[in-house]
Amino acid sequence: MEHSLETLKSCPSCGHKSFKNTLSCIDYTYSKDKFYLVKCSACNLLFTNPRPDELAIGKYYDSPEYVSHTDTNSGLLFTLYRIVKRYTLKQKRKSLEKFSIDKNILDYGAGSGDFSNELEQNNWNVSAYEPDHNARKKIEEKNSKIKLIEKLRNVETESKSVITLWHVLEHVHQLNETISEFHRILTTEGIIVIAVPNHTSYDASFYLTDWAAYDVPRHLYHFDPETLETLMSANGFRLHQIKAMWFDAFYVSLLSEKTISKPGILKTIFGWIRAFLIGSYSNIKTIISTKKCSSVTYVFKKAI
Repeated sequence: MEHSLETLKSCPSCGHKSFKNTLSCIDYTYSKDKFYLVKCSACNLLFTNPRPDELAIGKYYDSPEYVSHTDTNSGLLFTLYRIVKRYTLKQKRKSLEKFSIDKNILDYGAGSGDFSNELEQNNWNVSAYEPDHNARKKIEEKNSKIKLIEKLRNVETESKSVITLWHVLEHVHQLNETISEFHRILTTEGIIVIAVPNHTSYDASFYLTDWAAYDVPRHLYHFDPETLETLMSANGFRLHQIKAMWFDAFYVSLLSEKTISKPGILKTIFGWIRAFLIGSYSNIKTIISTKKCSSVTYVFKKAI
């Protein structure tokens, strides 16, 4: 498949110029091409390199199975995803409301707008940023009261008390530049909430290159708790809280079974059972250490 790839010469987090080749993964969702993951020799960030540039990346999201943009209910797996999502949307909102902050939020990478809509319907003042044209249309269809933001630089300084990125930071090309803008936009006592997959989880170690949360090339970076905290600290943030995302271990394991080298394995009872067992064991590891969860939610505040 023809595509435009850019090769990074320095680490997108710390700028170091020495990398170690680590893994090669297949894009099962769209192109079926192979992409390579390298690790920074200095800060240990794992990232996709080479990767599609900002102009070329859009087509890799053009799949009915990319649920955050399409709202698909096709098949049992995605039907279960939608059921769980309805529950977790409320839980995410309630977790934000526990903080002593006003309800002025930027939902960055809003997808098809489900979380933004959940907030607006519960008296939040919601601004949303979403680069995908079709996803933006879905946001407008769901709730015309949500303010769509075209560019971060148009947002006033210290105007948002909350910024959320639910499985979004791993998609952002201009990494440090974008986080710097978040620092400018966020109020002094505000919070930024970042949820990302964790490649040091048990399910990642079990599925290896077939781990669905690598999701190359859409996922440009593959964080763990240490590399994310290093990145955010360098941009003026301090870690305030870390929380496990319990459902993700099961969902990612199911997706991994779906794309694994044995065709049709998820259509058999064995695939579903193994995914449940791997997800369960991954969550048992999480009980011992939240930093081992399949996906982790981090709450950061501005450093003093």
